[in-house]
Amino acid sequence: MQLHIGSLALPGYTARDGARLAGAFEQELGRLLAQQASQLALQPSMEAELLRIPRFRRSAAESPERTGQRLARALIQGLPR
Repeated sequence: MQLHIGSLALPGYTARDGARLAGAFEQELGRLLAQQASQLALQPSMEAELLRIPRFRRSAAESPERTGQRLARALIQGLPR
């Protein structure tokens, strides 16, 4: 299985916090994909120019790492089943 994300828009984050968020997102996404590999392998091949996730809000007090983890979960939940 391959997943390529061309860009990830992170409005409202500094470059440092954006990097922290992106790192946590990548790590959690990898974990989730590995966990669901057998289920996802049964899905037909899919390509999408744009994938929208369900409505996503973050708390001002939430760390970039926590937001990245939640964002990865939202992306997985947004994949067609």
